[in-house]
Amino acid sequence: MTISKAARAAGVSVETLRFYERKGLIEQPPRPRDGGYRVYPDDTVHRVRFIRRAQELGFSLREVADLLALRQASRADAGDVQHRALAKLRDVDAKIAHLQRMRAALTDLLAGCPGEGALRGCSILGALEQAGDSPLRTSSPAPAATPSLREDDQESAMQTVKLHIDGMHCDGCAEIVRRVLERQAGVAGVSVSHADGEARVAIDTTRVSVERLVEVVDAAGYRAGVEEA
Repeated sequence: MTISKAARAAGVSVETLRFYERKGLIEQPPRPRDGGYRVYPDDTVHRVRFIRRAQELGFSLREVADLLALRQASRADAGDVQHRALAKLRDVDAKIAHLQRMRAALTDLLAGCPGEGALRGCSILGALEQAGDSPLRTSSPAPAATPSLREDDQESAMQTVKLHIDGMHCDGCAEIVRRVLERQAGVAGVSVSHADGEARVAIDTTRVSVERLVEVVDAAGYRAGVEEA
């Protein structure tokens, strides 16, 4: 298969498939000596589908690479895979608990909001400006979370991605693209230029992938490609 056919069979874009190649998750076939197209085997499609399903379960690309390595390791067994799945489950549980605390805090803030009157009387703004405990802290003990990344690991996980966006006709289009990108967990900042036809996105690579950014832009009716990372 050509790269476009392989990408279509795997349900991803060509840019996503090339991104996986750069990350070493799939191999790039050698170019034929006669200068023709690279030929991708069926195994490429299977590996890309495996990667996508693992990402849907919350595994980072680094963790997906470990899982792929386990598939080929002669000494690995099901217990190795279970260990990684259990670690991911604990991580998901910790995130759910955090989201539940966020929901409870927002519910409390909304319950005390009059919904009218001058801004100086807004209870929500007052609670956010108040010094002291975080609104997410509650009297009940927080569940044990998975060990956090070291500070140097967190810094290395941050990355600025430059996307080329086709189909933006006005500043309103740029605003739509900015909003869909900002909604993604792991996105720290977004700037979109209609005039330049590009978006710059600061991301935490442990929480969101570049191909995910491309997908959400495509789903909004535009066409995105990775220019630089």
